[in-house]
Amino acid sequence: MTERTFRFTFSVALLVALYFDLHSVIYGLIALSLFRGVTPWGILGLKSQPRRGEGTHTDPQPAVPASQPSRFYLDAERVLSIFAAVILICGSLLFVKQLWFLPWFVGFAFFGSGLSGVCPMVTCLRWAGLK
Repeated sequence: MTERTFRFTFSVALLVALYFDLHSVIYGLIALSLFRGVTPWGILGLKSQPRRGEGTHTDPQPAVPASQPSRFYLDAERVLSIFAAVILICGSLLFVKQLWFLPWFVGFAFFGSGLSGVCPMVTCLRWAGLK
């Protein structure tokens, strides 16, 4: 499963859960998004695998100068998952009356990026220096 198909299925599940007011499904999607963002493990085979014709080696982590030690390494997709979980928590758990539109925004944004394959947030995060 690619990131594009994951975003599409995640968005469809989120939009259906929001439309039918299925809170347990929304909480499960928040947990899934947090799990994807916090842990380095792939879910449902989402870790990038070499495509046909590509080498089997993976890019090493970028070298960090000794003055700036790094404890962990985040890529843009993991940060996107954390942002999505935080926005869903704010919009569906903390400030339900005031920020009701945020979960819908996340659902439609993921739906658009799942259909087109282009996610503006990931593009901005990669421009900011994440892998």
